[in-house]
Amino acid sequence: MLKSMTGYGNAEYKDDKVSLHVEVRSINNRFLKITSRLPEAFIAYQEQLERPLKERVSRGSVHLDVEYRPLVEAPEYHVNLETLKGYYRSLEKLREELGPEGDVPIASLFSLPGICERMKTQERGVEEQVPVLEGLVTTALNQLLEMRAQEGRALEEDIMRHKMEIEGLLVGLERKAPEVVSHYRDRLRKRVSLLLQETNVELSDSDLAREVAFFAERSDITEELARLRSHLQQMEDTVREGGPVGRRLEFIVQEMFREANTMGSKVCDGDMLKDIIDIKLAIERIKEQSFNVE
Repeated sequence: MLKSMTGYGNAEYKDDKVSLHVEVRSINNRFLKITSRLPEAFIAYQEQLERPLKERVSRGSVHLDVEYRPLVEAPEYHVNLETLKGYYRSLEKLREELGPEGDVPIASLFSLPGICERMKTQERGVEEQVPVLEGLVTTALNQLLEMRAQEGRALEEDIMRHKMEIEGLLVGLERKAPEVVSHYRDRLRKRVSLLLQETNVELSDSDLAREVAFFAERSDITEELARLRSHLQQMEDTVREGGPVGRRLEFIVQEMFREANTMGSKVCDGDMLKDIIDIKLAIERIKEQSFNVE
């Protein structure tokens, strides 16, 4: 089953201490590209949070957004008063020696090492939320993958519908090809006969047969029809296989275009050219859909 490269998922968690919200979005990209927007407190866990995305997504631009809001106000830093007092006592001794010139504003002491320290309880609180956040990422990712699978089923149906359309047109081309040669022979005989009416020259059957054979060989699309049918079968097998097959599908469609263009350069019958144009339009629609496949 095919999978689309576009999807969305979200999950949230809330208790009396914290509120967490996770969104995972994906759009088309030739390769896998992951972009994360995390709160500063969780930057250190970025690789850990992105790991399930790398393991379960093969292609596309994936965006991970995390919102974190503590519900209990707690100071992020605290002042170490004992250390501050120690600095102050040292400065008092210095001022006794230097006099008024030794005065130092007490506010300037806050830039010294050990005065302001990060609260350990807050760091532990963030660490405790990491497993919860990992679960939210997994839940949002599951939703995204389900959406990609649903869209993939729609892509598969559309691609197979165009495949059947192409196969029907190929049947028509195979039926018309011998008729085109026969009509060319009749038109050629009539045209040459009109040109030779006022002369004593007669058109021999061998000359006519040689010219018709040359036309038939020049306009023969048997090989192109066979290769295009082979590519259609390869495309169906690829679609049925599922998984990350988007790039292979793009290559097969490119080869289908090549065969259709070759047929268009060989055929000079109006009806057949119309069918080939319809084939190329159907291939173009498949190509557009292949750009959405993982």
